[in-house]
This record gives sequence, structure tokens and C-alpha cells, in this order.
Amino acid sequence: MSTIGYIYRLLDATSDRVRDAVRAYVNIPCWTFGGASLWDVQPDAGRANLRPITRLEDIALLDVSGDFGHAFSANAEVRWKRLDADSYDVLILSEQPLNIEDARPLTCEDAPWEISRPQKAMILQSGDRPALKYVLYCAPLGALQLMRLTGVATEEEQE
Repeated sequence: MSTIGYIYRLLDATSDRVRDAVRAYVNIPCWTFGGASLWDVQPDAGRANLRPITRLEDIALLDVSGDFGHAFSANAEVRWKRLDADSYDVLILSEQPLNIEDARPLTCEDAPWEISRPQKAMILQSGDRPALKYVLYCAPLGALQLMRLTGVATEEEQE
């Protein structure tokens, strides 16, 4: 199992390019969430401006509205931040090297990202929502930089 993580950045990607990245690197089915605090925000909607983590079975249903979003699976995670009407800053995190057209690989001072996979630790959600599994992306000296979501834990994994 790899101990190296890879991060790629797509600048000024369109919403179609975001969907293509999710389809190509995260794959369907996957999990997704996002929200609005500036773009498409409805002030009276309050927390409804945030989309909870849900399973995505059809790429055509991927919601890229609002300010940000994530789609993730065991394969990869795609994160997007909206820049204007149809322009997004996109990060793609994976434990496998990827060949992504127009993407810039991001390193930590020209060194690869070191990853670790916690065996039991999970992100607990409130209510009866399942815990989330993750991979830690660290700088070469071990400082935590990013947490990549990898999936939703089963009941057995949470015990």
C-alpha cells in the first residue's frame, strides 16, 4: 500500500470539468457535499445552504452550485471552490499518481506528500449519521496538511 499521496490543482475549471474530474478520478458511486455562503446563497434558508454528505449514484446529479463542494471515494477526492459564474479552483487528492490534463502537481517544497491511514480513527458526525474514513496528508517532516475523505464507515467499522 502506498505511503505517498498526490495533489493536483486545476485552475479556472468549468462545472463540466469538475464533473469530468469526479467521474474520472473519484468514480461513481461516491459521496458528496457542499454549500453556499456567497454564491447562490439564500439568507433565509440558514443551514439549508449547506448540503449534507450524500451518496451520489449519477454524475448528472452532482451539484456544483454554491461556493464549494467535495466528492470522495476510496479512489480519490475532488474539492472545488467557485471563483465566478462558471469557474472553479479544483484540488484532486489521490494515493495513486494521476495523469490529469492541464493540472499542476502540488508538492511540499518539491517533496512528495507522506500519507497515513488511521486504522480505527474516524470523523464522527452528529445524530445518526455514519462516521467518515480518511487519509492524512503530511509534509515530509510529519506536519499534518490535509485530511482526504475516503468514504463512509459501515456499522461494523464503527464498532
